[in-house]
Amino acid sequence: MRPPVIDVCSLIHDTAGWRAYLNRLGENAPEYLDVFSAALCRYFDASRPVYRAALRDGWRAALDVLLPPARPPFDLRAHLAEQDRQGVVAEIAMGSQERLPDGRTVNDWLLSTTASARSRIHVWAGISLRDPVAALREAERTVEAGAEGLCVIPFLDGTDPTDPAFTPVFDAARLQRLPVWLHTGHHFAARRATGLGSWRTLETLAARHPGLILVAGHAGWPEVTETLLTAARHPHVYLEFSSHRPRRMADPGSGWSPLLHHARTLARERTLFGTSTWVNPVPVRRLADELTALDLGDDITGAWLSANARRLLGLRA
Repeated sequence: MRPPVIDVCSLIHDTAGWRAYLNRLGENAPEYLDVFSAALCRYFDASRPVYRAALRDGWRAALDVLLPPARPPFDLRAHLAEQDRQGVVAEIAMGSQERLPDGRTVNDWLLSTTASARSRIHVWAGISLRDPVAALREAERTVEAGAEGLCVIPFLDGTDPTDPAFTPVFDAARLQRLPVWLHTGHHFAARRATGLGSWRTLETLAARHPGLILVAGHAGWPEVTETLLTAARHPHVYLEFSSHRPRRMADPGSGWSPLLHHARTLARERTLFGTSTWVNPVPVRRLADELTALDLGDDITGAWLSANARRLLGLRA
């Protein structure tokens, strides 16, 4: 039997939400709209030649190719049915503080739209650290509305999460037992420092806020060894490998050999499965099957695909 899946890095948006998401990339890291053009076009079912031609006129024109006016609205029932087909029993949906045309934030839309599926969709509100006061206010407001965690993308904010100005935000998360997903490792934003979000960021935050639950988005790749050792030092640090294909993890030079080597020790209970939804636009089950094909053993595969996430989320088996 195929083990169930919990996707700890899922993106759920309607057209306005996707535009807000992609606008944020375009404004802060336009390189992503170029580097990931094939994935974007496949996910949004757009012509890549048309998209590439539009991209030469500017990233805003390219977004119109990905998000035409006639794009169907988001359908929660259809989404859950597809997740059932893929064997996904729960997911963590990442929000953001970005504003939609109706004045709500993406966090607001996500919490409202998925309210009837709270046992399946766990919302982690996105916060921007550009303004520490606003970030704390958004965290408090969204948690009161049902958010169960937070997510932070330092390279998009252009800020260092270890700046003492953000201490109240992480203290609040620690006191309320709110997990914080943090983008770690490599990014493509040429205008932003490469160290914005790394194992060093995790190490500093974990030491400064004992008990704070931190999820290293993308596992700090390519510095996977250092991220694993950080988790070994701090019992509330997890790694998730979204955006990366499990089938390539065993390849020489992939950078993932430390995770596989320590699968039965350091990584056993700290590794989580995530997709990033559009980055690898293939069925979730295919990604899960790729992990199974690594032949780590049923116990490790099951732990990484869902058991560790169940424990993190406090879900019954």
